[in-house]
Amino acid sequence: MSFDIVAQVAIGGLLIGGLYALFAFGLSLIYGVARILNFAHGTLLATAGIAASVLYAALNWHPVVLLVILVPVFFLFGCGFFLFLLSPLRKRNHFQTTVGTVLTTVGALIILSDVAAWLAGPRPRNIPIRSDVFEIGDILIPTSQAYMLAGITLFTIALHFFLQRSWFGRSVRAVTQDHVGSEICGVRSARVHAMTFGLGSALAAIAGVLYAMTFPIDPYAGFHLTVKAFTIIVLGGIGNLIGALIAGLLLGLAEAFTAFFWSSEWAPAISIVLLLLILVLFPRGLTSWKRA
Repeated sequence: MSFDIVAQVAIGGLLIGGLYALFAFGLSLIYGVARILNFAHGTLLATAGIAASVLYAALNWHPVVLLVILVPVFFLFGCGFFLFLLSPLRKRNHFQTTVGTVLTTVGALIILSDVAAWLAGPRPRNIPIRSDVFEIGDILIPTSQAYMLAGITLFTIALHFFLQRSWFGRSVRAVTQDHVGSEICGVRSARVHAMTFGLGSALAAIAGVLYAMTFPIDPYAGFHLTVKAFTIIVLGGIGNLIGALIAGLLLGLAEAFTAFFWSSEWAPAISIVLLLLILVLFPRGLTSWKRA
C-alpha cells in the first residue's frame, strides 16, 4: 500500500476530527460549568446544518452570512432553554435534578428532530460548496476543508485564551469551583450558567454549518453525534479545550482508518470502543498523566 493512500486517508480523518472537536467544545463547557449532560447537543448541530442548507438552497447566501444569522439565534435559544427549562430543576434535590435534566434534554432531542424533519423533510441535506484542491504529489486536499481545519485550530487557541484571560472566563472558573462562593463575590452563577449554555449551543451551530458543507446530514443524526462528543470530552478531559481538539483529531483518524482498512459500517462504533478503553486506562482523560 502506497504512502499517498495512507496520507490521503489520514488527512480526511483529521478534517472530520476537527469538526468533531469543535462540536465537542460546547458540550465540554456546558458539563464543565453547569454539570448538565445535554443529550440534545448533537441535535442542535443537525438542526443548524439543516437550517443552513435550507437557507442556502432558497436564498443562495454565503455560509459566512448563514453563520452570522444562525449563531446568535442558537445562542439565545441555548440561554432560554437553560433559564426556562433547566434552571428550575436545580431547586430540587440532586437525584430529581439529574433525572429531570436527562429527561428534558432527551425530550428536546426528540422534539427538535421531529420539528426539523417536519419542516425540511427527513432526507439528508448539505451545502454544495465548490472548492479547489491543493495537490501535494498524488495527495488531494480540498481547500475549503483545509481552511476549516486551520480555522478550528486557531479558534480553539483563541477560545482557550479567552476563557483564561477574560472576565467571563474567570467567572466561569469561579462558578465551576464554588458557585456559592462566587455568588458571595458578586458573580451571578445562574447568568453564567445560561451564557455558557448559550455559548455551547452557538458552537454547535458553527459546527453544524461547517458539517453541512462537508457531509450530508439528516434531522435524526443528532444522537450518534452526541455520543461522539461524549467520547471526545472523556478522551480529552472535561473542560480541556486543547485536549478536546487532540481527542477529536484522534477520533477522526480512528474512524477514517477503520473505514478504510476494515469496513465503513464499523467506523461509527470505534467511538464506543475508544470510550471504553479510555475509561479503563485513563479515567480522567488522556491528559491525566500530566496531573499524575
